[in-house]
Amino acid sequence: MAHVEQKSYCKALFEGKIEEDLVFPFPHLEGEERENLNMVIDSVAKFCRDRIKPEVIDKGKKIHQEVMRGLSELGLMGMIIPEAYGGFSLSQRGYCRVIEELSRCSASVAVTVGGHQSIGLKALILYGTEEQKKKYLPKLATGEWIAAFCLTEPGAGSDAQSQKTTAVRKGDHYILNGSKQWVTNGGIAHLFTVFAQTEVLVKGVKKNRISAFIVTRDLPGITIGPEEKKMGIRGSSTTPVIFENVKVPAENLVGEEGNGFKVAMEILNSGRLGLASGCVGAARTMIQSSVAHAMQREQFGKKISEFEMIQEKIARMTVNTYAMESVTYMTAGLADRGDVDFSLESATSKVFCTERVWEVINDALQIMGGNGYMEEYPHERFLRDARINMIFEGTNEILRLFIALSGLQRPGEVLKEVAKAIQDPLHNVGQLADYAVKKITSLAGDRITLAEHVLEDEYSRVEEYTRHLAEVAEKVIRRHKKKIVEKEFVLERIAEMVMDLYVMTCVISRVSTSIRKNGAEKAGPEVDICRTFCNFAWRRIRRNSRMIDRNDDEILTDIAAVTLERGIYPF
Repeated sequence: MAHVEQKSYCKALFEGKIEEDLVFPFPHLEGEERENLNMVIDSVAKFCRDRIKPEVIDKGKKIHQEVMRGLSELGLMGMIIPEAYGGFSLSQRGYCRVIEELSRCSASVAVTVGGHQSIGLKALILYGTEEQKKKYLPKLATGEWIAAFCLTEPGAGSDAQSQKTTAVRKGDHYILNGSKQWVTNGGIAHLFTVFAQTEVLVKGVKKNRISAFIVTRDLPGITIGPEEKKMGIRGSSTTPVIFENVKVPAENLVGEEGNGFKVAMEILNSGRLGLASGCVGAARTMIQSSVAHAMQREQFGKKISEFEMIQEKIARMTVNTYAMESVTYMTAGLADRGDVDFSLESATSKVFCTERVWEVINDALQIMGGNGYMEEYPHERFLRDARINMIFEGTNEILRLFIALSGLQRPGEVLKEVAKAIQDPLHNVGQLADYAVKKITSLAGDRITLAEHVLEDEYSRVEEYTRHLAEVAEKVIRRHKKKIVEKEFVLERIAEMVMDLYVMTCVISRVSTSIRKNGAEKAGPEVDICRTFCNFAWRRIRRNSRMIDRNDDEILTDIAAVTLERGIYPF
């Protein structure tokens, strides 16, 4: 049976296409699922107010067992696990909403729950056999067991393919050797999803390929290192995990041997959405505290909320948070569909939300003034907790390269095929004619027909710059050919353009749905947010587009070279 490539909104943008059926209408939860989720959220909010003391967790650098038991009793350790194995079978949107609520209170708690489900046990759900699921998921669903994800190594961070941990097949088991670092839940986990190099046959030749394994804490040869001393998320457990001649039963292999890299990447695709929703929760708390302070604090005889520069910050925080919500829950909706490639959309959600929440918290701290810098207020903790977001589950730099290179792949293949066809035009008339028709059609461009007309200025810019992105993509492929993979300045700008186009579309879709549901007048504030965000975004797109040809890239490289050569500030 032929493989059918799944649609992707972001990948289509590189070819000048707008797959609007993927993003309209906005994927809100409805009916019974919405009601059930609201009850869960109410319970989580009450638990956070009554039982979680985030400042105590931060200072004590530990989440007490009482809190962990409470999370388990609420069923939060089994949210995404199917009901057949004792879980809640919550949708991706529902799961993200719970992580958002936990993050409003404590990032350490949210990271512990997310490390357990978003990544720790996800391999079992995606690739586990029925026997594996029956054996492990019930304990994980109740919180009796905690899961952890072991991918990063001292010498292999973003470059996961270069890891040194090995698993050598010996009869009915594998011998596992190696070390993993910065393992979330490492000190409290009972089950580890471990990635290791295995020897597999590839077209008759033995090669090393990554495989995924379930490794339980009771197996001899596992050493849990000391807790790391971290800047933020101090209450979550982060440790090294060392494996010395650990005998892992062969039936603990997850998925096919040699297929572990794909397993890891698919896990991280959905894991990044939990991280994005956590950023939304933090941003909402910061807005709430900023508004309360601005309405109460007086300077020069009036409340600081009356000063325009404070109003600007609150407006920007609100606009950014609305956009963060929109991209996170749009992408979660794509994940729930099950028939869409949402890898670039998930990466966009992670990059966009982790960077915007940092800005939101920074603005909130500034509004608080000197108080924001003091430990008795939560702002400095939120700032410390948020900084890791741009690093883990794929650094934002690597994810930008991933977005750009993944998206350029299809246009590159088309151009390669056309280049071959031109060498023998008489025998490839049909192929060349098809390419010519597509080029002519692309000049007119795809249209957005499902957005509300009041947002025409906004969606027409998405249309215009989608056409332009396709032109930029083709230009840089022709210009740099195979060396495009090394042109990181260029790739970063292309990724920025794609991310802004996608987030613009998410906001437009959400506001269009609000207009239809509530009427234009009631949705007026959301229309204002949409216009403001789209103005910000299209200016960034225009700037990044212009800098493809006119930039300071060589100068920046030269300056870096001088500093790197001397090893100090050189002036």
